[in-house]
Amino acid sequence: MEGHTNWLALVAGVVATQIIGFIWYHPKVLGTVWKQEIGMSDEQQKKTNIPLTMILSIVLMFGVAYALKYVAHGEVEHQTFKHGAYHALMDGALLLIPAIVIISLYEQKVLNTLELLLDTGY
Repeated sequence: MEGHTNWLALVAGVVATQIIGFIWYHPKVLGTVWKQEIGMSDEQQKKTNIPLTMILSIVLMFGVAYALKYVAHGEVEHQTFKHGAYHALMDGALLLIPAIVIISLYEQKVLNTLELLLDTGY
């Protein structure tokens, strides 16, 4: 796909995901329920390396935002099995893996490399 990358739109998309995450996981919205469901205590949450987690989340979401510009195009010459398989692989690599890694970061599961590989591999 050719064309110009709108970097401002990519940055806006990343900022939007961070704002939505702050609201979604706020203790007065769904943050308390989330912590209960994953079994995280207040002490565990205080051990989180927030700067590292935020930086990695932003970098990964920037990759996701960049990848989304290539997801949808409907030219007839691209409607082949090979091209569909390519997009399935790239969507998995550039959209799903970052999502699983970000969730694992916030749940403090990133140290369990085998579990992370199993989840992302699936």
